[in-house]
Amino acid sequence: MSRRSFLRYGAGAAASAVVLPSLARTGLRESDGAASRRLAEAAGSYSYNLWSFDGAPEVAQVKQYEAAYNKLGKSQITLKISTLAGSGATLYPSKIQSLLSSGTPPDLFEDWVGSLAAPFVTEGAVQPLTAWYAKYGWNKLLNPLAVHYCSVGGKPYGVPTALNTVPVWYNKKLFAKADVAVPTTYDEWETVNGKLLKAGVTPAGEAAIDGWDVMRLFEHLLEVTAGPKLHDQLLALQTSWNVPEVVDAFSLFKKWSDQGWLEKGWIGTNPNDSVALFTAAKCAQQLQGPWGTLNITSAGADLADFGVFPPPGDHGPARLAGFAQQYLISTHVTGARLDALGDFWNWFIQPAQSQKYFYGGSTATNGGLPAGNTTADVLAHEIFNFAAKYGGYLIMDEALSPALIDKYFTLQVAVGGDKMTPQDAAAQMQKFAAASKK
Repeated sequence: MSRRSFLRYGAGAAASAVVLPSLARTGLRESDGAASRRLAEAAGSYSYNLWSFDGAPEVAQVKQYEAAYNKLGKSQITLKISTLAGSGATLYPSKIQSLLSSGTPPDLFEDWVGSLAAPFVTEGAVQPLTAWYAKYGWNKLLNPLAVHYCSVGGKPYGVPTALNTVPVWYNKKLFAKADVAVPTTYDEWETVNGKLLKAGVTPAGEAAIDGWDVMRLFEHLLEVTAGPKLHDQLLALQTSWNVPEVVDAFSLFKKWSDQGWLEKGWIGTNPNDSVALFTAAKCAQQLQGPWGTLNITSAGADLADFGVFPPPGDHGPARLAGFAQQYLISTHVTGARLDALGDFWNWFIQPAQSQKYFYGGSTATNGGLPAGNTTADVLAHEIFNFAAKYGGYLIMDEALSPALIDKYFTLQVAVGGDKMTPQDAAAQMQKFAAASKK
């Protein structure tokens, strides 16, 4: 599923930041079928209520996993799946919160990481999975970055099924038209943009509507100007945003807009339109995750015409923005039910299953990528290896709270639209960050 389909911040975005009512106050109520469920457990069969933000194709795939696991002759599991497909980060977390606060929590649910999962952890709605990680050796099995994204306070809380990192996708034919090569440093990247523009090619397509498309450009520019240490401190709100490095990042962002390196009218462009521009060879570059493969093939374009490269830093490739998709387990799942669920997930995230089912074009499992030589497989390996080789940081709209990221979105449009100076934007961002901490 394309990230642009499920991270749709809007007027209801603040709802996903609502603090859960204390579970100690509301209590957790057993479902009406608790008695029959206990009888089934005695026979080695376990049923779980699962919530997901996926659509029908992904749900059907999960049922395939379930059927394959049950053929192993171990405990039999049944996943009763409910979905809120297409709701995105605006509505889906609020739905989970409403289930928890009403005393009818799901046994497990799909989620993202960072600020979108934090309320469930801080309110004690989900349990740490430290025991599973130790028992099954998941710290070695799973990509360290995925484990890091799924951890809070040093404890892993989720089963990561996908690690999504964000490289620069580019059109090989348009690069050839401008006689440019893949840049390895930021200065080279600016030179490439200038040559593309001179050749009549729009360098990049990054939409402003919904905020996150062009955000990926700014957060990389911040990685360039601030460096990894300060960048991480900024995202964690451990230092002031009103510093020269942030001003410099906003200044570079303004330069991209002023020089015409973004598509014409980018402030009024939505993510679907910017993707269409890229897949139709109307612009040369775009910051997208592994779902870029699906974007291209769904548009009927030839995947062989496209490639990826790590966003360039001062002296070479820089860290990549990224996030994980995970499953969180409610605290009321205990005993034999918890053990059976752990055995299922351990089976699922093994390399053999990851290679066979290859969830959504990404994986969090080391050695979990298909071994084929198709263009899609080669791209998947490249993107996964970028994270392993260069490292990563949590993508901005999951590192910061939904309310704070909405404030930032207004700043990037104001700077890019020449309505605010980079200096004022940095000062305003710090003002918003201070209020967010309170």
